[in-house]
Amino acid sequence: MLGALAPEEQRQVEAELNNDPALDSDLARLRARLDHMGFAEPPRAIDPPRGLADRTCDFVSAYSAPTITPAGALALQAAPQERRFTWSDFVTMAAIVVAAASLFFPALSYSRFHAQIDTCQNQLRLIGYALHEYSNRQPDHSFPAPDADGNRAAAGIVAPILVSHQLADSRMFLCPGSLVSRGVGTFRVPLPDELDAASGATLKGMLASMGGDYGYNMGYMDGGKLMPTRDARRAAFALAGDAPSNLQPRRVSANHRARGQNLLCEDGHVKFLSHLPSPQVLDDPYHNRDGWIAPGVDKDDAVLGASNDKPLPVMLISDGPR
Repeated sequence: MLGALAPEEQRQVEAELNNDPALDSDLARLRARLDHMGFAEPPRAIDPPRGLADRTCDFVSAYSAPTITPAGALALQAAPQERRFTWSDFVTMAAIVVAAASLFFPALSYSRFHAQIDTCQNQLRLIGYALHEYSNRQPDHSFPAPDADGNRAAAGIVAPILVSHQLADSRMFLCPGSLVSRGVGTFRVPLPDELDAASGATLKGMLASMGGDYGYNMGYMDGGKLMPTRDARRAAFALAGDAPSNLQPRRVSANHRARGQNLLCEDGHVKFLSHLPSPQVLDDPYHNRDGWIAPGVDKDDAVLGASNDKPLPVMLISDGPR
């Protein structure tokens, strides 16, 4: 109503209004109240009082005219007292500092938040280039995917496969908006051979961290067999994105303060979704069509798993209504 939203926010509000008649009714009532209060009317121009400019100039001239003081009188004038810093001065200064901080810090936080989203999108684009290069090298144009069982049966195996083919490095799998503390200089994606040789707590630690801060497509089921996704350049099919979190409603990502997630689509573009489900991606990227955290039910059902999410056996994690 006031024209204060960004274009993307405006489109999201309009989509919600189209889907919910009750919201549209609330908006109409709010618009009527704003009209009654006069907020919807353009500000009226008011002419200044007649002669204001002349009176202002006369006032300034009177105070700026030089004052001539007899020399003898200078000795009789008392020395000006030094003005001390008073409590009212302190209160005024504190109010100015608080007002400036209330404007500066939210703007700084907003700018940092969007800078992290942009950096995350660049990381996912690099991962997308690596995934497509891997796919181009395969006879069936398949993407890397987890095995049905064994040490490589986890969604995060995508990262070790890309690193082992020299298509990526460990830094590409770190999101600047992640709540998990991973040092850029210390984080390392293990190679597939290292996973094969690991066991026990060592293997568990590798599986939990090998995918970094992102989630990866877990493939789909065909005739009871786990199949890797094949490149069809689909615009709304998720290949990778901010890792899902079992601690968040609807299993949305905890990256970016849980205010949304970046998704890498099969055609190579990256989009930020503030809400799920979204008109941009109708398919839930973190559950298959049956509502399970499992491979897709067919080749067009995209499901992203966190680093240590196993494709089989299927496990249901209760995360609220979908």
